[in-house]
Amino acid sequence: MSARKGRAILGGSFNPPHIGHLRLVVEVYEALSGMIDGVDLMPCARPPHKDITHLLPFDLRAAMLDALVKDTPFLRCNRQELLRDGESYTWMTLQDCRKAAPDTDFYFIMGSADFAQLPDWFRGLELPALCHFVVAPRGEDTVEAFAATARAFWPKAEERPCALPGGSCTALTGEGRADGGLAYFLPLPRLDVSASYLRRLWLAGRSLDYLVPEPALRLLRESRHIVDACWRDAKRIAIA
Repeated sequence: MSARKGRAILGGSFNPPHIGHLRLVVEVYEALSGMIDGVDLMPCARPPHKDITHLLPFDLRAAMLDALVKDTPFLRCNRQELLRDGESYTWMTLQDCRKAAPDTDFYFIMGSADFAQLPDWFRGLELPALCHFVVAPRGEDTVEAFAATARAFWPKAEERPCALPGGSCTALTGEGRADGGLAYFLPLPRLDVSASYLRRLWLAGRSLDYLVPEPALRLLRESRHIVDACWRDAKRIAIA
């Protein structure tokens, strides 16, 4: 029997995509070398928790991602969420991914702040039945804090040996799941760049050079009338 394939997913609004997104997925790909074939950047189509009035059109955000990953074979833009009507819940997206690729193990990338808010997500504590987590720290988050959060959400969680340098692995064996996934905590370097900050720079007429890679920045400039219309209230409304 051939080994199962693995694929990591970084979901987000990508409004706009920036160097923080790209550096994170490169770090994850290198850390999980041998476990995954690559990483999908998955733009959210209809985020249930954000005001989509100030969200760039899906096609523009996806085109920017296509331009960014064009010369990087292990990265791709995944338009999965555009194929389904209704709000873009992670639970439903991962179900669709598993149906499309039943022989693939999925590794869902998220920040430690989002990991701590999983109880507020739609079926958030059931997600380990569909994927593994790859959790990157935000701020001063530690392995110990991650482990404590995992045990709080899944009381039967157990620490497992982890071959990833500096990382931690926890089996999320909570009740109600026959096959629960793993959660990897990886102390990856973080570039402190946010999409909301970039939108404020744009509206102030300041440069986004070296924060938004040139292929994406070129598309933003070519669509300036659309971008300005979507982001004009970004100083007050932050859509990450």
